[in-house]
Amino acid sequence: MNRVQAIPVLGNSAKEAAPGESPLWNRVFVALVAVVVTMLVAGPIVSGQGYVTPNTEHKLRKDHYFYLARNLVRGDLTVDGIPSEYPDTLEWNGHKYLPLGPLPAVLLIPFLPLLELGLNLVAVGLLFTLLNAWLLYKVLVQIGVRDTRLKWSLLLFFGGTVYLSTAVNGTSWFLAHIVTITFLLLSATMVLNTKYPLAAGVLLGLAGTSRFTVLFALPFFVAMLLYRQDHEGERVPTREFAARVGMLLLGVAGPVLLLALYNYGRFGSPLDTGYSHVVLKDPVLAEAMNQGLFSLAHIPKNLFMMLLQGPLPFPGENAPVLQFPYVRPSAWGMGIFFTSPALLYIFRARLPKSLVWACWLAVVCVMLPIITYYGVGWIQFGYRYALDFTPFLVLLAALGMPAAMSARSRLLIAASVMVNVWGSVFLMQSY
Repeated sequence: MNRVQAIPVLGNSAKEAAPGESPLWNRVFVALVAVVVTMLVAGPIVSGQGYVTPNTEHKLRKDHYFYLARNLVRGDLTVDGIPSEYPDTLEWNGHKYLPLGPLPAVLLIPFLPLLELGLNLVAVGLLFTLLNAWLLYKVLVQIGVRDTRLKWSLLLFFGGTVYLSTAVNGTSWFLAHIVTITFLLLSATMVLNTKYPLAAGVLLGLAGTSRFTVLFALPFFVAMLLYRQDHEGERVPTREFAARVGMLLLGVAGPVLLLALYNYGRFGSPLDTGYSHVVLKDPVLAEAMNQGLFSLAHIPKNLFMMLLQGPLPFPGENAPVLQFPYVRPSAWGMGIFFTSPALLYIFRARLPKSLVWACWLAVVCVMLPIITYYGVGWIQFGYRYALDFTPFLVLLAALGMPAAMSARSRLLIAASVMVNVWGSVFLMQSY
């Protein structure tokens, strides 16, 4: 039979030898984890946001999904009653609507009694972050990442990418990213266990009802169904592969159909999400929208922000002298290798080949709608739209790191964590 390089999943490959880790690096790791956990738990309190805001201050919380969840239980697709100062809302036929994907609002319905009392979205986001940590752990183990690489890779994702600043700031836009990652990782665990292609499809489709861009990761899931991951990467027969892909697509179709019905119920068109109807208050974004909601004209700016934008001088480039801390993040975003230098290891990922090219395929495909979109994610730290494909970047980085973690790899992850702690503080002050 035709065989390819095996994907070491589900414990069928030889387990990596656990390399010894010096007491110094153990202490460094524990210290970094403590910093990240402290940031996640105490950050909202220190920033003044807290976990609970009095009910009378809903208008200060930017929790769009609270209003949608409250109306959904009444059979109402509007967000009538949302404060007028909330951005990213639109009026249509005398009602207010959200262009944002509805899944986070649906998930908030069980939390409505607590949200009515003032619970913040940041608290809900932290619950999903705990789930995400467990899910990423499962995915990393399934692809053969073990021991030292495993724990440092987890630290990289949750502390060394823009996920950290997203998790400590409770806004609807950020909660959408967190929920999207939850269902993307759930889908990945299902597809890596190829017994469940239908479940993988449903979960990927649900991720798309939070942020539709992740649906473009579909080629990764198709590629993972091409091989018997529990039989040394043996390629499956064409008929079996077609059946698997059919189940995957059937699963994706269900949530996508529900999303289409949701759009039709609001705007009379299954493809109209409402984004093109939003009245933008920021003149820069309004001018960008004039070039098209999606346009090739937006590619240069998005690529610049995603890859090349660095920190800015403080207090400004026209200041006669710089002042402490001398640099500040750009609120329009910063390049992913500035915010997460450890992701440079994606370029060293070689084996297993089938998994590597599938991850790269997902990154490129998800990137396409993002870089043609008119907005770049203002206000943010780093390029937060990249979170839609960051799980695949972290898988690549984990595969690219040496099994016996080098001092350089640990230092790059440590640097990534400290940069994102800095960015989290910046973002908390911005909101």
